[in-house]
Amino acid sequence: MIKNYVVALACCLPLGVIAQMGFTLHGKIGNLGAPATAYLSYSDNGNKVKDSVVLNNGQFTFSGKLSAPAAAELLVKHDTITRPRFSRQDNMVFYLENADITITSPDSVAHAIVKGSVTNDDEKRLRMWQRPYKRVADSIVAVYNKMSPEQRKDSAWMKAAGEIMRVTQTGYDSVNRAFIAAHPNSYITLGVFREVELAYNFNPDTAAARFARLPESVRVSAAGKKLLDVIETGKKTNTGVAAMDFTETDTTGKSVKLSDFRGQYVLIDFWASWCKPCRAENPNMLVAYNKYKDKKFTILGVSLDEDNGRKAWLGAVKKDNLPWTQVSELKGFKAKSAVLYGVSAIPSNFLVDPNGKIIARNLRGEELHTKLGELFKM
Repeated sequence: MIKNYVVALACCLPLGVIAQMGFTLHGKIGNLGAPATAYLSYSDNGNKVKDSVVLNNGQFTFSGKLSAPAAAELLVKHDTITRPRFSRQDNMVFYLENADITITSPDSVAHAIVKGSVTNDDEKRLRMWQRPYKRVADSIVAVYNKMSPEQRKDSAWMKAAGEIMRVTQTGYDSVNRAFIAAHPNSYITLGVFREVELAYNFNPDTAAARFARLPESVRVSAAGKKLLDVIETGKKTNTGVAAMDFTETDTTGKSVKLSDFRGQYVLIDFWASWCKPCRAENPNMLVAYNKYKDKKFTILGVSLDEDNGRKAWLGAVKKDNLPWTQVSELKGFKAKSAVLYGVSAIPSNFLVDPNGKIIARNLRGEELHTKLGELFKM
């Protein structure tokens, strides 16, 4: 709860106004003294900041200025012993913002209480709202993780669990949207918006309309602009728009363009050798490929393996028996094609028609066969 007028006023200030002030972080961790040292680390405008101070009777102070609230880590080393099993150090992750913040604990940072931070108060409130739904989801996952491979084949249990998860997700999303509506100026709202409105396979038009309802001060903040970039990229890769061309290198070192496949239906498949869901979907795509490859349908595999993953990439292609064209920059999610198409999670795919227009996104399992069946009327 907001306890005084000053904190209430700060809650209503635009992020830009808050950024004009600085922060002071006062800490008190028991009665620790030298050589116990506190380390504070965070990022501001893409710049990593690290600071440290020796504790005096458990007390320490950090100060600075942020352009916007930021996730920060506070770590305290209780001694100077470097061997991990004897070293005494503990840490916590919290939100740092331009305010007078206190962190106190009778013994360790892990048990510390944060006060004076509207952002941390908002985050705690959100977690409290989410807790009932998260508990249900966690319990289902815990049961599933303890099941044997044979038990996981129980279709009745899987169906029931799936329905519970669906209802739970709906409730989880509803409280997230309620939080956004109740706290439009909060920095936490930006993260919640990304989680709810920019989730996997999100609708960019719907997201854009809801983003426009946020206060201008939030929308033009650095974090807000990043969300807008995601939405704009989503619009550029939505169904009905022309697929953006890109060039990458195949397994033999030859340059391959997406436009080289013009005149065919091509499924651009972003995947990686380490991605279990991707590998699990490969047999399904292989069936579709073999069924429709003679009807102007093909697949362009774009691996998001890293620069040290070439061997794993080629090994996965061979092991999964993937006959279609495979390309990769071996730069992970920083690959130009991944950035161009806004791919932040895999598997992810885009179905492009012979004229180069995106006609479907993220087709998996039976959805892929249903769509191709409609196209080729088989």
